[in-house]
Amino acid sequence: MGRRTPPISRPMRNLLAGYYTSLLGTQMTPVALAFAVLSSGYGVAGLGLVLGAGRLPTVGFVLVGGVLADRLPRRTLMLITDLSRCVSQALLAIWVFTGHVPLAALMIFAAIDGLGSAFFRPAMSGLIPSLNEPANLQRANAFVGFGRSLGSLVGPATGGLLVAAFSPGVVFAVDAASYLISGLFLLAVPRDTVAPRAAPAGMIAELREGWVEFRSRRWLWTIVAQFGLLHLTVLPAYMVLGPKIAADGLGGARGWGFILGGFGAGAVVAGLLMARVTPRRPLLVGILCLFGFVPALLTLALGAPLPAVIAGAFTAGAGMGVFTTLWETTLQANVPREVLSRVVAYDWFGSLVTLPLGYVIVGFAAPMVGAAAPLVLAAGVIVSTSAVILALPDVRHLTSDHATASPAGERTTS
Repeated sequence: MGRRTPPISRPMRNLLAGYYTSLLGTQMTPVALAFAVLSSGYGVAGLGLVLGAGRLPTVGFVLVGGVLADRLPRRTLMLITDLSRCVSQALLAIWVFTGHVPLAALMIFAAIDGLGSAFFRPAMSGLIPSLNEPANLQRANAFVGFGRSLGSLVGPATGGLLVAAFSPGVVFAVDAASYLISGLFLLAVPRDTVAPRAAPAGMIAELREGWVEFRSRRWLWTIVAQFGLLHLTVLPAYMVLGPKIAADGLGGARGWGFILGGFGAGAVVAGLLMARVTPRRPLLVGILCLFGFVPALLTLALGAPLPAVIAGAFTAGAGMGVFTTLWETTLQANVPREVLSRVVAYDWFGSLVTLPLGYVIVGFAAPMVGAAAPLVLAAGVIVSTSAVILALPDVRHLTSDHATASPAGERTTS
C-alpha cells in the first residue's frame, strides 16, 4: 500500500479509451433490450430466453477464444469482434426503427453480441500484461474496472432515459457507434506478438495445456465453481426480475436505469479505491466484498422503495468492483503469460456455463413462484458459497506479492 508505480503507458491509455467508449454503449443495451422484449409482449419468459441466448455463445466459444488469443495477435481478435458487433447492433437498430422485431431475431442479435465477448475478453485479459510493467498490473486493472464502473453508472441511466424518450433502437444505434470508435482506438495500440512455441500444437493439445494450468490452482477452480452457482441464481434473478419489478412499480425503464446506475456508482467508487490500495490478501478481501450483493437482492425481494433499491445496487456494485479488480490482477500475476488467455477462458467458461440456464429457469419459474423467492434464494447462495470459499487456506493466505507467473518473452511491436 502506498508504493509508487510507473505511469500508465500510451498503448494502455489507447486501449482504455476504446474500451471506455464501447462500454458506454454496451451498458446502455441491457435497459434497451429488456424493455424491447417487455414492450413487445414477450414477458419475463421471453426476456429470460433473450438473455440466455446472449450468454450461450459466450459459454460455447470462450475456450476457442482463449486458444486463439494465445495463438494469434490479441489486438487483431479484438478488432474483429468490435467490427462484427458494430455491424450487428446497427442492423438491430434499423430493424427496431422500421418494424416489429420477432423474439427469435432478438435472441439471434443477443447471441452475436455474446459470441463477440467469447473472443474479446480472453484476448484483452492476455493483452494487458504486455502493455504494463508487473508492478503496474493492479493499477491497470483498476482503470479497466473503473471504465466498466463508469459505463455501468452512466450507461444504464442514459439508456433508460433514451428508451423512455425515444426508442430502444436509438440505444442500439449508439452501441454500434461505440464499437466503431473502440476499433479506431485499438488501431493505435501496438500489435502484440505471439510468444514463441517449441512446436506447433493442435486445438485439443492447447486446451489440455490450459486445463493443466487451471486445475493446478485450487484457489482458482474453487472460486470459478462458486461463480458457476452465482450465475445460476444471482445474476438471472437480478437481471430478469429487476426490470419486471421496475416496470410494475419503480418507474419503468427510467427507474431500472437508475438502479443499474446505482450499481455503476458503487463500482466507480471501488475502481478509484483499487487504483490506490493494494490489499495484502486480495482473494480474502475480494470474497468478503461479494456480500455487498445481498442488500441489492433483498431490497428488490421485499418491495423496497426506489432509493433503497438504488442503495442496495450501490453496495453490490462496490463489492463486485473490488472483487473483479483483485481477481483479474491475481490471475495475471500468478498464471504464465503464454497460457493466460486459455486460463481466463476456462475461468469464463466455468463461471458462465450455468448462466443461460439460469436466465431461462428464472424467466419461466417467476410467474409460478413469484419474484421474491428467487431473489431470496440468490442471497442465500451468496452467503453460503462465500463462507465455504473463505474456509479454504489457499484463498485466505494468497498474498499480493506471491506471484508465480513467468514472463513469456511477449513483446509489442508497431
